[in-house]
Amino acid sequence: MRSKWLIGVSAFLLITNIGTLIYFTSNDKGDFLLSSHVAEVGEESISEREWVEVLKQRYGKEILTQMINKKVVAQLAEKHEIRVSEKELKREIDLYHRMVGAGADAYEHPDIDRMNDEELAKEIEHAILLEELITKDVVIKEEDLRKYYKENQHLYDLKPLYHISQIVVPTKDEAEQIMQELESGSSFSTLARERSIDEFSAPSGGAMGWIDVNSNYVDPAYFEELSDMGRGEWRGPIEIQQGYGIVYLHDTKEGTRYTYEEVKGQIKRQIAIQQLGSDFDPKQLWDEVDVSWEYGSN
Repeated sequence: MRSKWLIGVSAFLLITNIGTLIYFTSNDKGDFLLSSHVAEVGEESISEREWVEVLKQRYGKEILTQMINKKVVAQLAEKHEIRVSEKELKREIDLYHRMVGAGADAYEHPDIDRMNDEELAKEIEHAILLEELITKDVVIKEEDLRKYYKENQHLYDLKPLYHISQIVVPTKDEAEQIMQELESGSSFSTLARERSIDEFSAPSGGAMGWIDVNSNYVDPAYFEELSDMGRGEWRGPIEIQQGYGIVYLHDTKEGTRYTYEEVKGQIKRQIAIQQLGSDFDPKQLWDEVDVSWEYGSN
């Protein structure tokens, strides 16, 4: 369940962006106000009206479902006095970054790196509130909670995180030439797009997202340099498996170990959701708020 909502964060933002387009291109009566063209194909054109109508037909129900779910969860959380503290939210964001580190950012979910901090925090807060609502009536024995923590302590022993980009080239001479261009003021991301041979990170300007020593997508040689680098610093050439790399450090997060008491609530939700199975649909909460929509019955 945890992995499902993590992936869902990225999917929700994609749908929400489409929904925002539809919203801002309609009037209060729901009639589209668009008339300009978005594409010219030979002597024919595609209007914004046509484009948005297709988006609404294909994604309209999913968008509206997500929007309703957000409001339902917010209203029920207020009704049941369920809140997420800043401390808990920060902890969940830290755990999230580690669950979707370089592997997700650079390879599996490239849209994740485009979220700003506020968007990410809102989506994770929504996910926590939803989990709390789903599991609020489930009782888990204290001994089971402690057992889970003991068996999964590695999940709560967080190593330092590094937000990095890289440029990978086949030879040391080329790496040294790129270093000289960086010293002269050239853009790291531009050079990564133009010169890096890493097929996954090059298109995004060398971005590798947040990584730690357990990341499988980063050459271990980088970590020998990252531990004493400062934000905004690049370093190289570093001999790696693909050739020679230059690594740029955007930001760092200190490691920490969360105690049982700090993550007890999360563990309770995790076990409870596993017990409930995967059949739960947030739409099951709609009746408690009395939802009606244009697609008929739930």
